[in-house]
Amino acid sequence: MKLRVSNITVRLNSTEILKEVSLEIHRGEFVSLLGPNGSGKSTILRTIYGILKPTGGAVYLNGKELNGAGFEEVAKLIGYLPQEQSEANLKVLDVVLLGRTPYIRINPGKDDYALAMKALELVGMENFAHRRFSELSGGEKQKVMLARIFCQNTDFMLLDEPTAHLDVKSQLEILEIVKKMVKAGKSTLISLHDINLAAMFSDRILMIRNGKIIYAGTPEEVIRPDRIEEVFGIRAEVIRHNQRILVIPEVVR
Repeated sequence: MKLRVSNITVRLNSTEILKEVSLEIHRGEFVSLLGPNGSGKSTILRTIYGILKPTGGAVYLNGKELNGAGFEEVAKLIGYLPQEQSEANLKVLDVVLLGRTPYIRINPGKDDYALAMKALELVGMENFAHRRFSELSGGEKQKVMLARIFCQNTDFMLLDEPTAHLDVKSQLEILEIVKKMVKAGKSTLISLHDINLAAMFSDRILMIRNGKIIYAGTPEEVIRPDRIEEVFGIRAEVIRHNQRILVIPEVVR
């Protein structure tokens, strides 16, 4: 099982946003796109999912080209969590059931409801099933959105900044849930801008700058002071202790 992006180029309003980007995600991998705002992380995810059409290159899943595939076909193969979430006045269970949209023809059935409740249990939100989504905290909403993707029952997950605007505890909870699903056999490509979170959870990191993958490898291979300065434009100390990596940015005075 493999997702392969081959030399995709994306132009928006005559501006080249992605420049011949190639990457591969294998079964059971947690791979992070790491880079500053505007580097192209979200564009990569949106292009893989088919929201944006590449002007060059192609996306393949298990050897089959996805370019031109319909929404329902892609949605049965890949789950996508966008960075921006709309405020829904639906009940939590109904929000999760939206993950069954590619499979439901008229109304959700018993199996759909069972899958939705199982997905809520996976993220520890089963007791919130009949609460209004709009009443939840930011961390609770992200857990519900992850449950929606789990309910979609795909092998691959594309997650765009799922920890943005969350407190530290919620960030860790969200990424621990994702990591648990990856260990169970799913795969994820996740965009992050927090270097320490990427180092903590990733099997591999792809460092992005100006629409290009500049560096790729394990956290130990990729996270170095010179590369952080090149990609993020900051100086930082990288500490390695007990198989952990900690990045401490220098304070500019």
